[in-house]
Amino acid sequence: MGFEFVDLGARPLPPIKTRRATEADEEYPTTTGPTDDDEAENCVTPESSPRPVELQHPPPPRKPRQAKRKLGPPPGGYCLVPSDLAAVFVPAPPSNKRIRVGRADQMA
Repeated sequence: MGFEFVDLGARPLPPIKTRRATEADEEYPTTTGPTDDDEAENCVTPESSPRPVELQHPPPPRKPRQAKRKLGPPPGGYCLVPSDLAAVFVPAPPSNKRIRVGRADQMA
């Protein structure tokens, strides 16, 4: 019941195509490594050329300049404020809202 998967095995790989060395290739070898037989047999990690002198980083950004002038006082002057600020605000009368106090079974 369902799909059945039939394994046909691994597919064969196609052969690798290579070219034969010609006389021109033998005159100009492509290897730039050592030519000694002892070193040619061992594995050698290629080395890169020495690094050039590191460049200097640019300087950090500068802070912005402050404003050249600041605003003066308003042309009409400032508002006068009494020394006792509590006298400016009038207290509100108490609210007439009733607060119900009772048990939960009486409320239902």
